[in-house]
Amino acid sequence: MYVLFVILHILVSVVLSVAVLLQSSKGGGLAGAFGGAGGAPQQILGSRGMTTLLHKVTIWCGIGFMVTSLSLFMMSGSQTRPAGSVLENAQEQGVLQPDSPAPPIQEF
Repeated sequence: MYVLFVILHILVSVVLSVAVLLQSSKGGGLAGAFGGAGGAPQQILGSRGMTTLLHKVTIWCGIGFMVTSLSLFMMSGSQTRPAGSVLENAQEQGVLQPDSPAPPIQEF
């Protein structure tokens, strides 16, 4: 289930990024490169159709991004983590010996 939400989160992020980049800004933005300044996309969807469609896609992808972000946060909190400090865990696994002398300091 966690992997499904990660994949969905990545897809929503990509669509949201593309939708934001295609919107017209004061200088024309990336939409002008694809004919957004009176080209074919506006003829297909009407004069305000492209802007309205991109705004709706941006809003819904923004909502989806927030929902998947919160879902992933809640799922990651439920995963088990080892208790104790890092040093205690290292001693239990045998990586760190509790009474071992410190290694000598080498000067260059």
